[in-house]
Amino acid sequence: MGGGAKASTTDAAPAATGPERPLRPSPGWAMGAAIVGALLVAAVVAVGALVAVPPSMANLASSTADGVAAEPLDADAGGAVVVPAGWIVVRESEEEILVRTPDAALEARVRAASVPAEEALAAAVPGIADEIGAPPSAERRETLAAGTFAVHVDVGPSVTVAAVAESAEARGSVVIEARIRDDVDPARYRAALAQLLDGVSP
Repeated sequence: MGGGAKASTTDAAPAATGPERPLRPSPGWAMGAAIVGALLVAAVVAVGALVAVPPSMANLASSTADGVAAEPLDADAGGAVVVPAGWIVVRESEEEILVRTPDAALEARVRAASVPAEEALAAAVPGIADEIGAPPSAERRETLAAGTFAVHVDVGPSVTVAAVAESAEARGSVVIEARIRDDVDPARYRAALAQLLDGVSP
């Protein structure tokens, strides 16, 4: 009885593939990631520069008053002001300075005018009154401690506009627009404002 031999039914072994290699990013992908990272860093630097540069530029133009040296105003119109010691002075232009108390509660713009004090005041007040939406008070005239003539009005509780000249008839004057911060009592800064006005040399 001869039976035929059975054919082998075992499956063929899979071919050897060797150890698996870790996946590596392609050179193109790595280059793209580097470019994106560089662009993000550049954007952060640019935003920082936009925020930091304006204050830095402002600081370059500012100084602290010594209470002795006069700050000149427009050379054509004349005029100067001795700013109280310790106040910050910012040169806005050749014709105008911005001054503020050390606590920044009072800030004033000071500029020369080539017209009498009352005329200079009349030109300055309407625009300021429109800006803050408050009517001006009646004009007040006085002779300052320095012997100069001053005319001034209050616009609202925290804004005073003044013009100072050698006399009521003098052709040149200096205009001061003083603003006191809303969160402080204006009465506390009347003496500081008077000191500033006394320092004006039309």
